[in-house]
Amino acid sequence: MKKKDERLIPFKTIDYILGILVFFVSFGIYLHTLTPTVGFHDSGELITCAFSLGIAHPPGYPLYTLLGKVFITLIPIGNIAFRMNMQSALFASLCVMMVYFITLKVSGRAEERKNGRIISSVVASLILAFSLTFWEQAVIAEKYTLNAFFATLIIFILLKWEEGLRLKASGSRLLYLFCFILGLSFTHHFQTIYLVPASIFFILATLIKRKLKSQKSKLKTKSFSLPTLYSLLSTPSKMFLLFILPLFLWAYLPLRASQDPVLNWGDPSNWENFIEHITVKSYRSYFSTSIDQVLKNLKNHLIFFPKEFTFYLLPICLIGFIILFLKKKTIFLFFLLIFAVNIFHSIRYTIFNIKDYYIPSYIIFSILTGTGFLTIAKLIPKRYPVLYLFFIFLPILLFETHYFQNNRTKHYFAYDYGMNILRPLEKNAIIFIRGDNVILPLWYLQWVESFRKDVSNIDTTLLQDDWYGEHIKKIYSYLSFPFSPHRIKQATVDVIEAIVKDRILKITISNKSHSCYINYPIEFPTEYSLIQEGFLLRIYEKKKVPEIPKIVEFKHRGFYDKKIFKDERTEIIIKSCEALLKTAYWDFALMYVNKNKYNEAISLYKEVLKINPDFAPVHYNLGCLYQEIGKLGLAIEEYKKAIKIEPQNTKALYNLALIYWSRGEEKKAIYFFNEVLKLAPQDLRARRDLVRIYYNRRLFDKAWIECKYILKISPENLFAKQMLEECKKKIVDKN
Repeated sequence: MKKKDERLIPFKTIDYILGILVFFVSFGIYLHTLTPTVGFHDSGELITCAFSLGIAHPPGYPLYTLLGKVFITLIPIGNIAFRMNMQSALFASLCVMMVYFITLKVSGRAEERKNGRIISSVVASLILAFSLTFWEQAVIAEKYTLNAFFATLIIFILLKWEEGLRLKASGSRLLYLFCFILGLSFTHHFQTIYLVPASIFFILATLIKRKLKSQKSKLKTKSFSLPTLYSLLSTPSKMFLLFILPLFLWAYLPLRASQDPVLNWGDPSNWENFIEHITVKSYRSYFSTSIDQVLKNLKNHLIFFPKEFTFYLLPICLIGFIILFLKKKTIFLFFLLIFAVNIFHSIRYTIFNIKDYYIPSYIIFSILTGTGFLTIAKLIPKRYPVLYLFFIFLPILLFETHYFQNNRTKHYFAYDYGMNILRPLEKNAIIFIRGDNVILPLWYLQWVESFRKDVSNIDTTLLQDDWYGEHIKKIYSYLSFPFSPHRIKQATVDVIEAIVKDRILKITISNKSHSCYINYPIEFPTEYSLIQEGFLLRIYEKKKVPEIPKIVEFKHRGFYDKKIFKDERTEIIIKSCEALLKTAYWDFALMYVNKNKYNEAISLYKEVLKINPDFAPVHYNLGCLYQEIGKLGLAIEEYKKAIKIEPQNTKALYNLALIYWSRGEEKKAIYFFNEVLKLAPQDLRARRDLVRIYYNRRLFDKAWIECKYILKISPENLFAKQMLEECKKKIVDKN
């Protein structure tokens, strides 16, 4: 008779039902919070690659691209970006479901089902579902949720193999499946390499452990023979073949690149470019070799976990960590190796979105937390099973904590940003763009939604590469580009900048019939000027610079709505937009003021206030313009707004005093002149005007005091001397 811990533990119907329920709950939440269109970062590129069957940035993501093409073709819901976002939600939900089944397996014994095993597994899966970064990746078109699904699938297969090994002689089929899925995952993203050391350890440790146990018990029957390490290694060809077989999917890159798709990053049509692309050679500079930097990253990255799961769950995870160590050391070390390798790799990486790389560790954290819940559940008396339901409140708390940050239903920021760049451009324009957050949404708008395809969109970051120069000549064949390869494999920053600048100049000069724009300042020959038009700088020949540049109208949804969460990347874009627009409108308004076109200037200042209602200089300038055209009531309102924002704005206080004085409201004028003098005691204009008001109101003693103060500051002040004498006479006559 077999011991309890030797049993194969099949899933029951309730297990499958709850697993499916977990999938639909998470999928429903993700759809409810899904981004409606293209987002920032890699979203625009990956959607465009799937739609056009192009080549994405290294390592290329052939599986993701092909799956995306199938998904957007078969699913007739929403726009193309929405469908790709939905694909992320689908893979995230599958990953959440797999965490549920993994936690069931780790929980172990059949009798533990009565002590909250199922509830703990549900809680573990929902904790991952509602963690901050995982949820964020589930509602945008990104590659990380597919990678997470592969990771959980591989872990589950190995746990299932280890479980089956307790009962039957051969588990080769599951190991073959493991090799195939691992190879397939490598055709998407190499992040699953984190699992390789842990998987090798787990397989070897399990085989050795079972072999030793078999020898100890001397269990030998005709119907049951335990596979040994030797028997496993006797079939390496099958395992190797099944691992290699899906890797042939990488052939997509050279085959498709040779057809010149609209996105052909790195042009991996030849062997050299192909190897550089899949080995991510161009991104190696993002890895730090400094021990100090690595240790600093380790310290900084440890704070990710409390932010992802809240502090409430940390002690429960620690309990699961200890229990797994005490009861199931092989599985414990398996998980620990995944966690450690993931951390070790990520702390050497210096990219902006490094939190995404910790998703394998977040998965392990969730499983351990489920194990911790199970341990606590055993302490609950059997007659009170309803108490298990209180565990559900923690995922609900996590949901409530992260809902605002991950509700992306009104995130039109990238879409509107791209539209505001493209919409005002002249026909057949050429734009030189630097920065992923700018160019990638433009790729989506132009190549997926076919908006402003007449615009030639050139990425200046890639312009340093010869393959990109050749690519431009193919996709924009109507442009004149006297391109000559530099063939420099490694160059300094200065050399690269010189190459890029030279190529921008060649394209601009060779295509004078096209309007040219750029999104960052660059030193051009003296016969050219850069004039801001909207978010871009237009490249003009000096003799053709307009007297007043083109004013661009902007349309956006939610940029300044505080009820909509903006992540750090979006905030950076919004702030840069604010700076550009404020500068443009401000400069244009001043041009109109200099030409005495006050109404046009007022309209532009109002545009600035739409962007930033608390911009005091604009309120002050509006007050000046209203004062100039005689609209004193409006001028007073604007000056008061400026003063409310900047209480020390003496110019606004002084002008406000002048308006009240002109309207005969001398008491108010005196008040504001005195407010000026509190801040600037040596302001002679305010003291001079106070002298006049006091004199007119027959307050000669106060006027005399102000005159004395003026003479203290400026002993030769003629006005103060004359008024001092006049005040003396009036005081004498009065007495």
